[in-house]
Amino acid sequence: MRSLAMLQPVKSILRSVALLLLGNGLLNTLLTLRGTAEGFSSALLGLIMSGYFVGFICGTWVSGRLIRRMGHIRTFGFCASICSSVALLHLVFISPWVWLPLRVIYGLAFITLITVIESWLNSQAASHERGRIFAVYMVVNLGALALAQQLLRLSSPEGFLLFVVIAILISWALLPITMTRRVQPKIPERPKSSLRALLGFAPLAVASAALSGLAMGAFWSMTPIYATQLGFDIGGVGLVMSVAIIGGALLQIPIGRFSDKHDRPMVMIWVVLLAALSAAAMPLRPATRCCWGSILSGVAWHFRSTRWR
Repeated sequence: MRSLAMLQPVKSILRSVALLLLGNGLLNTLLTLRGTAEGFSSALLGLIMSGYFVGFICGTWVSGRLIRRMGHIRTFGFCASICSSVALLHLVFISPWVWLPLRVIYGLAFITLITVIESWLNSQAASHERGRIFAVYMVVNLGALALAQQLLRLSSPEGFLLFVVIAILISWALLPITMTRRVQPKIPERPKSSLRALLGFAPLAVASAALSGLAMGAFWSMTPIYATQLGFDIGGVGLVMSVAIIGGALLQIPIGRFSDKHDRPMVMIWVVLLAALSAAAMPLRPATRCCWGSILSGVAWHFRSTRWR
């Protein structure tokens, strides 16, 4: 009962997160599969998918300004509309040189959505509850991503239906957060900050962010291609991706509780050790490599989410 009461202020946010991540998780895998079907090389697909993370980086400078100018709810609506339309534009223009800037724009808008969500959650969470609230958030996040991979079974990546489903899901993500009766967070005065200051304040968090970003970027971009080359069909590719995400979700709440009661840098160190052990297991039989890669990815997600708490 206490856990349910703790989640009352953030229920609408979590509903929006679930719909948003259903669409985003499906799009990330779908574009790799569709690009492969269209004859794009692995190097070109890697470049295209990297554009998403270039947009992430650019969005760190844009998101705060947008929220300050428009407020949380209107910023969310603005960026969700961009993401929904950009998802459909991938279907209209089947060209790697169009997809690349589209991925940059999508990444910029999507990181702004995540900034809105996580700043809102942070404003609603007391310090002694923050680990558990963010653990539930990550369970919803990863659960939606895992389910999104199974939506690949609805249609062939070479058709249009999956792109339409993505646009609908992202558009529906607007409904819970715009209908909420909760007052949106107050926007504080923006403090002066810099990467150098952040490195001095939290060097472990910055290092973990950079390294987990490198690992997860490669995983999301290339795992569908790797699984396809091993002979997996579309359903099998979706299963591999889902296993990775479910692995990341299973320990979110236990790690959240543990991080509320223990030294968080030490928690991150233990999670890194688990990830390293999973990586060391990858040279096993070729038939099991994707499974071990999925376990590694799940542990990396624990690492990523824990560093925010």
